[in-house]
Amino acid sequence: MSAKSSKARGLLAVCYSPVIHTGLFAGVVLVGVMVGSLYVANRMPKFDEVASLRNLVFYGAFVVALSIPIARYLFSPWKLFVAGVTGWAVLAGAYAGATMFFENLMNRLNITPFHLLMLGGLIYGLISVLSWVASSMVVLLRRTAPVPRARTVEVARQKQ
Repeated sequence: MSAKSSKARGLLAVCYSPVIHTGLFAGVVLVGVMVGSLYVANRMPKFDEVASLRNLVFYGAFVVALSIPIARYLFSPWKLFVAGVTGWAVLAGAYAGATMFFENLMNRLNITPFHLLMLGGLIYGLISVLSWVASSMVVLLRRTAPVPRARTVEVARQKQ
């Protein structure tokens, strides 16, 4: 087996990884929520009078989409981070595309696609670290401390 074929197999293994698939799925759902919120906010003026409720509904949908990698890989911090950042990278790419279509989107939200990507990395990094600490604490608490055996001391009997 040559070095090129082993590199190709390693790349294919990454592409077929369930972690990447979870991240891509979460990214597509996040993009769907973003596109839906942009469409409703910009093309449906009848929802302008209930804008706070509309925004609350989309915030909730965004949190649900954000929690897909968290729910799947809660006790595997590295997989959680990789899946989350993969999904967030898809969202940042779609946001970069949306800023070309909606001209004032970056000015209105005051965030660039790079800052959005870093925000996602920070969010999933923090959640991954908290997951790692929590799972370490669970393992530590489940482990029982060794109980020292009672020492017996033999005392020589005195003859009477």
